[in-house]
Amino acid sequence: MGSIAVRTGDFRLAYRVLAELKRRGVRCIQLLPSDPLPSGVSAWLGDPSEVGKSSDAAGIPATIDTFHLAVERAIHRMTHQGSIRLLTFGIDPGPRPGVAWVGDGLFLGKEQFEEVDGVVDRVIDIAGTIDYNDLVIRVGNGSKTLANRIINTCMARSLNVERVDEARTSIGVPRHAHSSAALRIAHLPGYVVKEKQRVRPTNGEIRDIQRRSRKVSEGRATIPSDLARAVAMGRLTIQDAIRDHIGDFSDNSPFFVER
Repeated sequence: MGSIAVRTGDFRLAYRVLAELKRRGVRCIQLLPSDPLPSGVSAWLGDPSEVGKSSDAAGIPATIDTFHLAVERAIHRMTHQGSIRLLTFGIDPGPRPGVAWVGDGLFLGKEQFEEVDGVVDRVIDIAGTIDYNDLVIRVGNGSKTLANRIINTCMARSLNVERVDEARTSIGVPRHAHSSAALRIAHLPGYVVKEKQRVRPTNGEIRDIQRRSRKVSEGRATIPSDLARAVAMGRLTIQDAIRDHIGDFSDNSPFFVER
């Protein structure tokens, strides 16, 4: 396995890319744009103009807004040669969903999110950095309402999606290790979902959202069940539901940071 070089004169970009590579445990070096590329470097990252001026095919453009995806592309290039036959994503649904992805059965990466909205779009972004033939998304069934929302979003994006029995993924996984559970989900074949799923929040899920509303609002409010149901179904964010209940507050207030 080779290494990845950060080869840019944009020191702010270099700092963020190096920090992300080190967080991912990837061997990396820093170079100036004028430095030659050492042997053993599988890919290098620079800003789009630096990569565009270079005739080196190993260059991958990155910006402050896209460096996470550029790092993903570089890691894939370093660890895999050629196209992946089957790219599989596992999603452990919940208020803080976990996502993991494997290529032809080999681990590629995993992440944990702070909210459900945007998870499928993130999966699409990650898949866009990888050369693959077929894609499947496997969703656990541990939180049925959130799982159904994710499945419906996948279907709306014309993605192949399967539901996996999440009970088979929990053995040996800490309670809050959602990305690790997602990795097990990715490895387990489920059954293909062909129809839109009904989203019907349970009383327990509604009570949990009401509990979260107290935490998010720092004890100022407990949203009523009708607003909690709207949050569970994805019609409102929990912040919007609190605003509807107790009035408008500044978005910059710490009141709106869910911890």
